[in-house]
Amino acid sequence: MSKSQLSIMDIVHTLISHLLVILLVGAAAGAAAWAYTTYKIPKMYRVSVTFYALSNINKEDSSVVDITKNRQLASTYSYVLRSNQVMKEAAARLEERGVKTPGGGQYSYGALKGMTSVSTTNTEIFTASFSSSDKENLQTIANTIAETGAEKIREIVGGEAKILDNAEAPGAPYSPNVRTNTISGAAIGLLIAAALVIIRALTDTTIWSEEDLNKQYNVPVLGVVPQLMGLDKQNTTKE
Repeated sequence: MSKSQLSIMDIVHTLISHLLVILLVGAAAGAAAWAYTTYKIPKMYRVSVTFYALSNINKEDSSVVDITKNRQLASTYSYVLRSNQVMKEAAARLEERGVKTPGGGQYSYGALKGMTSVSTTNTEIFTASFSSSDKENLQTIANTIAETGAEKIREIVGGEAKILDNAEAPGAPYSPNVRTNTISGAAIGLLIAAALVIIRALTDTTIWSEEDLNKQYNVPVLGVVPQLMGLDKQNTTKE
């Protein structure tokens, strides 16, 4: 029997009647998402270094013009900090210091550049953030890049980027978010299970009751053949 015209109440009743199965599927999906997030996805850590942009020209002048220039320099310095020249020099220094990747290799300048981002504000302050799964070496990596960047800024631009706050040892990972992924996995499992239950109900051609006949053919039921399973069992026992 086609049930393509199920009413909202029919769908609600179908979902309620299969609620336990739907909840079990959702719980299983949430558990799977939790396990995958916890044991398979690499944990990412983040540290930051804060700089103060300063021009070497007329350092003693604290006029509005000089302050505005320092704010503009913060944006320029941020580009220099992420330049290939800075990253290549930082990679060489890390190699000299024996800092290796979790796989035992050397950090390339591309890898260092990929973990570095710089944000500026409408002040002389700008911040470099460093993200990596290498929790053990991230602090050293960040401070090495910051140190190299400050030197290159002085050399290339002629200005100065003073380090206000060095990177500290990373704390808890910022990614992945175990709670969010678990909830998302459970929600997806619930939706899939509910969708499958509804699809099954819509494609089920089995006639289960007089109500199904009325819905399908819109004619009155004249009679019903009773189940005689008990009678058959008695007859079998007598034989």
